[in-house]
Amino acid sequence: MRRGTQDWRRPTIEIRLLGPFHVVVDGSPLSLSSARQRALLTTLALSCGRLVSIDALARGVWGDEPPERIRGSLQTNVMRLRRLFGEQVVVTEPDGYRLLLDPARVDALRFLSLLDRAVDEKAQAERVSLAEAIGLWGGTPLEGVGSPTLAGEWGPLLTERYLFAVERRIDLDTGTVPDAELVAELTDLVAQHPLRESLWERLVRILARSGRRAEALARYARLRSLLAEELGVEPGGELRRLHAELLATDRPAVPAFPVPRQLPFDVTGFSGRESELAELERFLAQGQTGTTRIVVIEGTAGVGKTSLAVHWSHRLRENFPDGQLFVDLRGHSAGTPVTPMDALSGFLQAVGVLADALPSTVEQRSAALRSRLAGTRMLLLLDNARDADQIRPLLPGSGNLVVVTSRNQLRGLVAREGARRMPLRSLDDHAARALLAESVGRARLDAEPGAVAELTQLCGGLPLALALAGERASRFSGTSLAWIVDELRDQRVRLDTLRDPQDAGTDLRAAFSWSYKALRPEAARLFRLLGLFPGVPIRVSTAAVTAGVDVLAARELIDQLASAHLLSQPSTDRYRFHDLLRVYAAELAEGDVPSEREAALRRLIDWYTAGVAAANELIRPDLLTSDVVLEPADGPPHDFADHDEATAWYVEERPALAALVRVAADHDWASRAWKLAWLLRAFYTERHDQEDWIGTAEIAVEATRAAVDPLGLQYAANNLGSAYLRALRTDEGLEALEEARKASVETGGSEVSVAILSNLSGAYYLRSEFEKSEQVAAEAARLASDTGQRTFVPHALLNISASRIGIGAYDGAVEAALEARQAFAELGDRYHAALALSNAGEALAGASRYEEAESHCSRALAELRELGAEYGTIDVLINLTRLMLATGWSEEAEAYGAEALAVCQRLGDPRADEVRTMLSVPPPG
Repeated sequence: MRRGTQDWRRPTIEIRLLGPFHVVVDGSPLSLSSARQRALLTTLALSCGRLVSIDALARGVWGDEPPERIRGSLQTNVMRLRRLFGEQVVVTEPDGYRLLLDPARVDALRFLSLLDRAVDEKAQAERVSLAEAIGLWGGTPLEGVGSPTLAGEWGPLLTERYLFAVERRIDLDTGTVPDAELVAELTDLVAQHPLRESLWERLVRILARSGRRAEALARYARLRSLLAEELGVEPGGELRRLHAELLATDRPAVPAFPVPRQLPFDVTGFSGRESELAELERFLAQGQTGTTRIVVIEGTAGVGKTSLAVHWSHRLRENFPDGQLFVDLRGHSAGTPVTPMDALSGFLQAVGVLADALPSTVEQRSAALRSRLAGTRMLLLLDNARDADQIRPLLPGSGNLVVVTSRNQLRGLVAREGARRMPLRSLDDHAARALLAESVGRARLDAEPGAVAELTQLCGGLPLALALAGERASRFSGTSLAWIVDELRDQRVRLDTLRDPQDAGTDLRAAFSWSYKALRPEAARLFRLLGLFPGVPIRVSTAAVTAGVDVLAARELIDQLASAHLLSQPSTDRYRFHDLLRVYAAELAEGDVPSEREAALRRLIDWYTAGVAAANELIRPDLLTSDVVLEPADGPPHDFADHDEATAWYVEERPALAALVRVAADHDWASRAWKLAWLLRAFYTERHDQEDWIGTAEIAVEATRAAVDPLGLQYAANNLGSAYLRALRTDEGLEALEEARKASVETGGSEVSVAILSNLSGAYYLRSEFEKSEQVAAEAARLASDTGQRTFVPHALLNISASRIGIGAYDGAVEAALEARQAFAELGDRYHAALALSNAGEALAGASRYEEAESHCSRALAELRELGAEYGTIDVLINLTRLMLATGWSEEAEAYGAEALAVCQRLGDPRADEVRTMLSVPPPG
């Protein structure tokens, strides 16, 4: 047959490694989903045009843990590359493989070639080559290539060449490019490579030569602090000489007013914020001499903002000899917020301005404060700020430090005034334990480590909550900590337990309420309704569905919650509740009209169910039967590009999806409960999430029983029976499936009836009732044929073959298995076709036809490995282990068995015990 042009023409390929891995073929991007394919292509590309040995390829693809059959695995992956790029691109040689590609098409090789050329060129040509090379740089080299070995070897080399090129280009540009541009570029570079002294040296030198001497000294101080902290060394000799030239001994002016010392009492036994204190110290060291530095310590109520700010300020007192000013601005408290006018009045009087001499406007008082503090070194602690407008008039002149605490992010202060933001998070377990030890004592903590861990979790690591729990435990020294934990487990009374009724300042509910009451009504409504959502994290789309608004409106509302630290925002489209704030939001939601709460929950369940259904279009379309009629879903559509994207969505939303099945059942929405549980089985089977599968299926069965929903019960009980069988809880599985079968018979059957019979056959097989298993499988095959469900016919044949193996009818088992394989192949189901081939191998082994058996099982194993179907390999590996034992090949048996055991342990599969028995390996522990 004549070959068309697409068969012989070599495609135009570009491979980009100087940043995220990227391949372009004939102008179009090409995605390589397999990490091994990316690693293989990268290994070949870095030696473009040259022979790469088998050993070098194995090391690049698998590192120090190559597979047993390296050549075979490489052949498989090379074959896949050829499918993508053509047979002529990757050629086989006796000792390895070669990528036939122009090295200039690999950006890393072109980059190195340009740099080598630049060395031999004159200045102008050198600048051009350097610029072209630097222009190829796209970020972290070899990112996403799928090979830690290659990234570890090539990444540092390429980065070093890049930085050397940038430094050389800056040297060439000095004197011809404005200093401000070079300073901006070098500032960005030292932030990315903070330990590279040659970059710092150029930055300090350019600052000094452009008249920015104070900034140059500040940069040197920052580097010196960084090197001391990270490496315990001083800057190099050239930098020290440069620093000596810049040093000056100017002294600040002595203030002509009493020195204020207004800092509040330092926290006794302060602990748990070592990393935050270190970051604050770095900020102070990095600041430019003569400028006003502003740091905003922000976070939710009770997270310890004021405690940290006060403690750090006490540590800094000696650095600010002209005084320390303090004001509680009451931005989030029971009292009225302090106005800038009143705050300025207090500050001015503290620095010697008489009350009757105070200016009459905010602007005049602000100017007077700046004038009064000019040339001084003062620390101002502005606690509990409401917004940036409350802060701006209080900012002093140059040379001072302003520490602000707020529940709001004060974004404007960061954007306009250059404030440094310090988000404060909950304490980790170690820090929480240290805080509890101050009130409870280490002996009690050591006696009940489990209770301490749960106590920390229930308090969400929030310092105020932990302090209140510790105080409560200290009042009842003879009581176990488990008793306190038991109190806190009840979400309905948790906030009542964590409070001092005589002190509103330590009442968490009151503290939360001050932030909540500052919200606009629409944002407050969203906050309440999100308290009903059982998942983590919260996406903007989830918020939109919960509130019943469009995505743009939801984005603006949820941003208000994040700005007020009622939600945290770990990434651009991910938000999280603090555990106690979730409790508070849920409490508030209970006060809403029941119909609004229920409407929000219905929207969530229906939208997430639609998402799982959309994923099933890619994963298990057979689950989308005509019986599974979904409620209309309002909200952004679920548009998954591929299987991987759908799976990533499920992995993140898994807790919410399982919890929503329970929510549906609790609200007597049985239809919603069983449909969501049924569709989730696609993920549960693929991801081996056994507990969630059984849990949601049990809920669905209970719900459909209570609702007397026979159709729903068929699906729910069949789903539960399948989950039990996967866990080898055979008797429970059989009971559930018999219930499903009974409901099917009573209603005249449904689209799931064949599946019920197929699973029943499997249950009887597991109980070694092989004749009954074959009988039910034959019934399933007949029903599938009668109802036109041809996809179930080969499944029934597969069960028949297994049953015949059980009774020793090996020839009939082989016949049924091979017939099933042919049918699966016609349906395009490669996974089950491979399992059918393994069944045939098992039957042949039973008939002592060992060579044929090994051939069939080995082919089945290869096919499953190619599909990446780990779960399916378990039975095949067990068959091969038995076969090797039967034929006396003990070493091979041990190898197959070890692999089977490893897969079982990785997936949490109960067949691990069967494998251990075959190998006489004791269970772990």
